[in-house]
Amino acid sequence: MKTTILAVLTMALSLAAQTARDITEFTLFKRTDPIKVGELNLILKDVDVNRQRFKIIVIVDDHPIEKKDMDIKVPFYVYVGNNTAPHELVITKVAENQITGRVISPK
Repeated sequence: MKTTILAVLTMALSLAAQTARDITEFTLFKRTDPIKVGELNLILKDVDVNRQRFKIIVIVDDHPIEKKDMDIKVPFYVYVGNNTAPHELVITKVAENQITGRVISPK
C-alpha cells in the first residue's frame, strides 16, 4: 500500500514539474526594432482595431516568423532552443498601434 501511494505522489510531482510555467505579461507598441519578452523577440508590424487582428514578427533563435491576420486569444506555440516544451504567445487586447498579451514559458 505504501509503495502505491509513493508511486502516485512521485508521478504527481513529476507532472507538476513538467507543467511549471513562467508567465510574462507585456504591452507591445508598433515599431521597427524587436523587443525581448522572455526568450522571444517581438516586432508589432500592423494593427487592425476594427477587426481585432494584428500582424507580428516573432524572432526565435535568430529566425523571424511572420504571423499575419492573427486573432486575439488564440495561442501561438514556438519552440526555443533545445526545449521540449513550447513557449506560448497569447494576445489578449488590441488597441491603436499596440497589443497586450503574455508569453508563457516552460521553467
